[in-house]
Amino acid sequence: MSDNLEKKVDKILVEVLGIKEGVNDYVTKEEFNKKIDQVLTNTDGLAKKVEKVEQEQTANIAAHDRFEERITKLEAGRAVA
Repeated sequence: MSDNLEKKVDKILVEVLGIKEGVNDYVTKEEFNKKIDQVLTNTDGLAKKVEKVEQEQTANIAAHDRFEERITKLEAGRAVA
């Protein structure tokens, strides 16, 4: 083999070996699906917590409005007396 051809073959071999090593870094479909499942499970949990906080906030706003109305009535009655 000529020196030039050997250099080209060596260069190609180095590239192929680099690609093979890089392939080992990829995840399998099963690993990917497992990770996606974990992400979706955690996202679902967060969504449920946000929904619960929103419901509690709505209840607190309603209670606040009732208290405010009651205080207004008490203050109005006190002003008359």
